[in-house]
Amino acid sequence: MIEKSTMSGRSVLITGATSGIGEATARALAANGATVAIVGRDEQRTTAAQQRIQQAAGTDQVHILLADLSSQREVRRLAQEVAGRFDRLDALVNNAGVDVGARILTSDGLELTFAVNYLAPFLLSHLLLDLLKASTPSRIVNVASSAHRGGEIDFDDLQSEQRFGQRAYNNSKLALVLFTFELAKRLKGTGVTANCVDPGFVRTRLGATMPLGYRLAGMLMWPFMSAPDRGADMTVRAVSSPELVDVTGSYLKRGRSIETGPKTHDPAVAERLWQVSETLVAATEAG
Repeated sequence: MIEKSTMSGRSVLITGATSGIGEATARALAANGATVAIVGRDEQRTTAAQQRIQQAAGTDQVHILLADLSSQREVRRLAQEVAGRFDRLDALVNNAGVDVGARILTSDGLELTFAVNYLAPFLLSHLLLDLLKASTPSRIVNVASSAHRGGEIDFDDLQSEQRFGQRAYNNSKLALVLFTFELAKRLKGTGVTANCVDPGFVRTRLGATMPLGYRLAGMLMWPFMSAPDRGADMTVRAVSSPELVDVTGSYLKRGRSIETGPKTHDPAVAERLWQVSETLVAATEAG
């Protein structure tokens, strides 16, 4: 249990917090004194999650923000709203994610999985950096997945036009890990840390739109998955633990930092991915 004083007076923004790990993270942090802002796409579901969190945590310091993170204009609007409503941001938790069974294009013409799982955290983190730097020591926590181990960064097929399938999800999570480690290097000395958290195999709504075969396989594995509260434990620690205040550029799982392999530490790939990502988000900057 986190001591109440650990989070008192601190503000945390959590995306994808209307169910599962995101909601469990918000509930735990709110119960321990944090002011929590949860981001959801649907107003009714987000309001219902707010009410559940407030009731369980015994606090009214849970705020809602609405945004469709598949749209870069929505991400930019969200960042502006956060900066306008909150005078500090102690932690940003990029938790929202999708795993869909078909190649779908966003309003920006990008593949949905890549846009939500990777580009949205890339853009939102950049847009909120000034607020995070003004609130130091502060933390960026990106919720990753062991699926990144099966990913590849193919710069000729970042949008999965040639091949889709489960590889799209794996690739998006590998991109997120590469971004996190590169961001940690670039933020060194600023007082803002950046880490990945792997919650493990957790019962969530992720994959609810997958084809029937995938969903049936998930149902068979359901009894062996962790509950969302347990899956949120590492995220909560990454946000709140005093022992992790100076830890950055780590991949945290089961209470410790683990090695992620050479694919996540390739400086040439990380640099090129950063440059490509800047180009992809710059197209919507004027809007």
